[in-house]
Amino acid sequence: MKLNSFLETCDLIGSRFLHRKLSLSLFLALCFNVVLAPLVYAATNNNIAKSSAYALGLLGLVVIGLAVYLFVVILQPERF
Repeated sequence: MKLNSFLETCDLIGSRFLHRKLSLSLFLALCFNVVLAPLVYAATNNNIAKSSAYALGLLGLVVIGLAVYLFVVILQPERF
């Protein structure tokens, strides 16, 4: 009985850690987008709307994230 409750506790702690890590990652991505969007807006000489600049900044973050992920998958395929 003690082993089963220990495993349940470990599973609960692991899921909390994963949830915190995901939440922190999303928060940092949004904060970085707040910094990145004005740079995109300034680089286009104000020819696009501010909402489009935020969308382009978020798209850039997604593309960079996918590139890093694929790079890691290519270099360490045994982890996946």
